[in-house]
Amino acid sequence: MAATTILADEVSAACDSADCVPNVAHNVVEGTPCQPRPSFVFGLDANRGTLICAAHGAWVRVGPLIGTRELALPCERPGDTAQEPLAGNDLQPRTPGVPLKCAHINGATRWVHFP
Repeated sequence: MAATTILADEVSAACDSADCVPNVAHNVVEGTPCQPRPSFVFGLDANRGTLICAAHGAWVRVGPLIGTRELALPCERPGDTAQEPLAGNDLQPRTPGVPLKCAHINGATRWVHFP
């Protein structure tokens, strides 16, 4: 029973800052090499600026990392970034840690995958 309660608490816990996003690299430097992968690609520089390990294998500056969010849900500021949570409330299989950005799509702002 205790394990179920802990798991449920972890799933429902809100993450509204870069500090609670799992597997974020620290002290990365823009333009330096990194190992691209489909998930867990965020990094913070020495000043806590947000970077992402781009497909071409280098750290690239992006908008602020504001926590974990769900794909397609509304967001507030285009350009903000987030990471899909480790677990969700749906039955669809998915890869945890996929990067998201807030974008203006069809008259609304929504969380979308990076292109």
